[in-house]
Amino acid sequence: MNRSTIARVPPGTLDLTGPSVRRRRALQRAATTVLDAAGFEECIPPTFEYDEVFLRAGGAEIADQLIRFADQDGRLLALRYDFTAAVARIAATSFADVAPPLRLSYSGKVYRQTPDRAGRPREILQVGAEMLGLAGPASDLELVQLTLRLLAELAPADYQINLGHVGILAPGFAALPAERRSEVRRWVDRKDRAALEAHLAGLDSPAAELATLPFVIGRRDALEQALPTAPVEVADGLRQLLALDAALTESERQHVVYDLGEVRGLDYYTGIHFEIFVSGVGRAVGGGGRYDDLMGRFGRPMPAIGVTIDLDAIAELAP
Repeated sequence: MNRSTIARVPPGTLDLTGPSVRRRRALQRAATTVLDAAGFEECIPPTFEYDEVFLRAGGAEIADQLIRFADQDGRLLALRYDFTAAVARIAATSFADVAPPLRLSYSGKVYRQTPDRAGRPREILQVGAEMLGLAGPASDLELVQLTLRLLAELAPADYQINLGHVGILAPGFAALPAERRSEVRRWVDRKDRAALEAHLAGLDSPAAELATLPFVIGRRDALEQALPTAPVEVADGLRQLLALDAALTESERQHVVYDLGEVRGLDYYTGIHFEIFVSGVGRAVGGGGRYDDLMGRFGRPMPAIGVTIDLDAIAELAP
């Protein structure tokens, strides 16, 4: 058959065969083994849902990233944009009569498009876990340690968690005039110290702290150096990170770096939040954190915390 007459796969998708499939299945099995041992119950949400499920969780700003189509009754459906929203819906419906805490895990593909970033994958194989109904330092520690155990099994090379806390930067942004927040946020994200100093000149603490806190990156000593001069609104977040660090083992600390300048997800997370990096991949391969406001959007308010890892990115590093 003349292959030129066969339609190619859509941009952002791949045919996976042979070793590529075996690597992904091996990673899924390894992750499932860790999650089962930790007491997580696996769930498999539908591949598509009403688009309002994902919009309820992610807000109107993700609308252009949904792959949507009309149902026979005219209602809009969307391919699974992420698992966290689907798990939140499951917890509020299928598990409505189950008392928290709930520890739910998942593994499968998510589907999304990024119109302004050509070449990005539109289907991504993920694994993850959500802890619903658990609050406080003990559950933060449990999630970080679970993430480290997953990475120890999944990552073929060195791995690192860049860990921050929303309570450290949020007071500064809240103190800014509303019209200046997006611009300052952009300079924080770019780690542009000169631009930040210029935009924040003359402002009082905690807004003024946005010129220095985003550049606090390192181990425990970096947090300890920042604490004495931190305003009271910021100090609590720093102390929470210090307490978490103290509870980690020495070997776990080798894979944790504190990065106070992370602003992605600032409007979503409510406590600790982190990104995951693996040597050889030029971008984050996952992330997570505390998102205590999400379950209330599905009619069952409760604290929540979770992590998601991109298995496709890790699979491509395997020999």
